[in-house]
Amino acid sequence: MKIYTRAGDYGETSIFGGARVRKSTPLIAAYGTLDELSSYIGLCRVHCEDNEELSGLLKEIQHDLYMIGSHIAGAEDCISESRISELEKIIDRYEEGLPELHTFILPSGTLLAAHLHVARAICRRAERKVTAIFENESAFHTELKYLNRLSDLLFILARHSNKVAGHKEERVIK
Repeated sequence: MKIYTRAGDYGETSIFGGARVRKSTPLIAAYGTLDELSSYIGLCRVHCEDNEELSGLLKEIQHDLYMIGSHIAGAEDCISESRISELEKIIDRYEEGLPELHTFILPSGTLLAAHLHVARAICRRAERKVTAIFENESAFHTELKYLNRLSDLLFILARHSNKVAGHKEERVIK
C-alpha cells in the first residue's frame, strides 16, 4: 500500500467512519493541532531520554492526544474524568518544591524546558481550536478540561526541568 492516495488533492480528507470533509473546517484544524502537539511532545521525549519517568509520562500523553483526536473525528472512545484527576495529581507532585510564582516567567531555560514551553503554547492553541468546535456542537467538554490541565502540566514540567538542572527562572520585568 502506498502512502499517497491522491484522495486529498482537492482539499478534502476522510475522518473516522469514512466521511469526507474540507481540510479547512474547524474540526480538521483542531485535529491537526492535536497532531502537531503530539509530534512536539515526541520531540520533548527525545530531550528526556535519561529520565524514564518523564519520557513515559509524555508517551502516555501522546496516547491521550490520539484518543482525543479520534473522539473529535467521530470515534466513541473519549478521555475520562479519572484521567483528568490523574493529571491533577501529577501536576501537584511535580509542583512540590517549586518556588511560588507572583509574576510571569519567560519561557526559557534548559533545552527540555524550552521545548516543554513550546508544547504548552501549542496545547493552548489546540484548546482554542477544540473550543471552537465545542461552541458549535456542544461536545468535547472532557477533552477541553484535559487540554486545560495538560497545558498546566507542561508549564509545571518546564519549571521542574529547570529546577532539576539548576537553571534559574527568568521573571518578566515590570
